[in-house]
Amino acid sequence: MPAAILRPSFLIRWVRAHIHSLISLAVRAVAVLLGFVVTFLIGHNYGPEANGHYALITQSGMLLSVIAVGGIDMAVVRKLSEAVAKKIPVERATLLKLVAYSLGFAALLSTILALSSHWALPVLFKGEPPRDALLLIILILFARALTRLMSSILRSQKAYTWGQLVEALFIPLIVVVAILVAPHMTVDTILWVTAIGGLATGAVALISSLPYTASGGDTLHVPMADVLKVALPLWGVAIFLNISEWYSLASASAVLGVHEAGLYRVAIQVASALGIVTMGLFSVYSPQISAANAGSNKREVAALARSATRLSLLFSLPVALAIFIFAPEILNVIGPEFAEAAPVLRIVIVGQAVYTATGPSGLVLAMTGHEKINFWLTMSSTAALLVSAPLAAYFAGLVGISIAVAVVTIARNLGSFYAVWKKEGINVMTGHIHKAPLSAP
Repeated sequence: MPAAILRPSFLIRWVRAHIHSLISLAVRAVAVLLGFVVTFLIGHNYGPEANGHYALITQSGMLLSVIAVGGIDMAVVRKLSEAVAKKIPVERATLLKLVAYSLGFAALLSTILALSSHWALPVLFKGEPPRDALLLIILILFARALTRLMSSILRSQKAYTWGQLVEALFIPLIVVVAILVAPHMTVDTILWVTAIGGLATGAVALISSLPYTASGGDTLHVPMADVLKVALPLWGVAIFLNISEWYSLASASAVLGVHEAGLYRVAIQVASALGIVTMGLFSVYSPQISAANAGSNKREVAALARSATRLSLLFSLPVALAIFIFAPEILNVIGPEFAEAAPVLRIVIVGQAVYTATGPSGLVLAMTGHEKINFWLTMSSTAALLVSAPLAAYFAGLVGISIAVAVVTIARNLGSFYAVWKKEGINVMTGHIHKAPLSAP
């Protein structure tokens, strides 16, 4: 390592250049830690089955929120970032319409869920669902839809840290504090705290976004038709990025039982440490890549993609190696019965590491106008997962599910990597640019 890199002046410049990424990583790290604390407390005190019940309800609500606003959130970042470039506020009516449309989609999904709950919930829980499961899933759906949307709006206005806090940290923080204050509360009570805390967070985020808006002519007006046009291809991408965890968990529960789902959830929760990198870094880089692309600065797009990839490798590989080596010991901390999920954890962490190493390829596609490619890559990958996960669960148990999810996830990101190289002439790992794209967009 050159001596210049160790000089304080270089380190200061490096920190300043990556300050938003570092803060984002810190927020995500604390959020993942708090999520693990919730999993630990429930698993340690009540066992795998209780952990499975909590995970199935919260993850179902979160997935439905992605179906409600997935794509819209990324479209918001892309469209509302223009207000920062033009140095004008966002039209307040535009913000309120975004909220109304998102909550309207959430209400539609809630209605569909309520009408199908008499058969869907018993299948999900492989028997009688927990009390208030339907109502809790719906409340978490609304809470997460609102916080997800508001986080995107805030990040589009360069309120990076606050946006990350709203989406990732406040809800698990509320839950952990509640458990510590009342350590003997039931799992049902913890679920109610999760739902109500999420709704409160969304309301606070909405109020905090109003200073970035104004009424009048000198504001950024974005028609909902324009947002939805961008959002529709990204909708499938958002679902895929979130469906693998829920669907694999649901497959484990429906095929093997809630106990096994609890074991699988703990393994996924530990492996989500690498999600700090992918979600934290890439959420900060998405508006920067979008802005560089809007200015037709392909070199800047390539440099940002390379920076995101290298930072992700720097932070993720040591964590992945440690988790792989000490998987049984890590799981045993929660409870001896969880240590049997060590092979699952090792498979999942390898898949996450490869996914992280191939960089923000899908993000670059989305922010450079190749939503359709993202859409078809996502649809094919989702179809493969929908077929393979329950079959893998039936024939190979939790290990089979883990392998299926890892293979599908890696294959999709490799496809995105190739598409960016072919369509934009950019290698996201090296930042190298071809003289011209290998084929026209």
